Amino acid sequence: MADLPPPKKESSILSSQEQTLRLARSRGIDGMLTRNSDSTFEQRATFRHLADQAARQRNLEAIMVMASRHCEETAAGGEMDSDWLTRFLQLAEDISMVPMQQLWGRIFAIEVATPGRFSIRALTTLKEMTQREAQLFQRVCALTCHYAGSDEQRLLLGLHKGASLLSRAKATRLGLGKYRLPYNALLQLFELGLLHRSELESGPLPADGVELEFGNQRWRLQCKQHNITLLYYRLTPVGNELAQLLQESPLEEYLQDLKTVLVQGMQIEVQLTAAEPTATAGEQTP
Repeated sequence: MADLPPPKKESSILSSQEQTLRLARSRGIDGMLTRNSDSTFEQRATFRHLADQAARQRNLEAIMVMASRHCEETAAGGEMDSDWLTRFLQLAEDISMVPMQQLWGRIFAIEVATPGRFSIRALTTLKEMTQREAQLFQRVCALTCHYAGSDEQRLLLGLHKGASLLSRAKATRLGLGKYRLPYNALLQLFELGLLHRSELESGPLPADGVELEFGNQRWRLQCKQHNITLLYYRLTPVGNELAQLLQESPLEEYLQDLKTVLVQGMQIEVQLTAAEPTATAGEQTP
């Protein structure tokens, strides 16, 4: 087969055939497509192997540059586990997309400062994630909260009111599709092992209330009546590890919608935490 013609100048859109040739050339496997008689299969295989190794080296060096930027002057937290480092390099060497390299660089920087923060299982999960899946998880992290004093992240959906003498039991939930998280997106995160599959219901909330933290906001929730529980999804241990990488500011639209749901059965006091401990502001939601 003769060389395929270059794309026409009047159009920047490649045909499927042209795209196939371009991709084959980029990976050094176009020999039979272009009838490259100047080299043997063995020579082309050697060239491709060296090119792949060079690309992996370039990827790892780029990740180290990004890790160094995150480290700055932070003190190291001790010796890094050599087996962990070996697996990190094996998993990271094929990461070529810059946004994903930034995540891997951040992992390395955090691990240098506090060895043991990331498990091999978390690294393996991240390696399996596409950039699109990482973006979906990033959207989840912009909605999650945790109880004060706990690092376990939860995605609140709404509340459940138990039955009483005058009313039936009722659950009120937010639709996550509004925040670009349709159910098929959640299914992908279930499959990756980042979210537990089942929607969960909290136990009865204590009489003195509970505190939830959304980024720099601390919410104190106090039930207006008995038998009120919270509905939520919970991140898995791996999901909680990887959530450390995605320090997203809370999505304000979601917070306002969540308040609208929760005030049906709770009083909400919101406190904003600033850089200085004394600089706080509050608001009361009846």
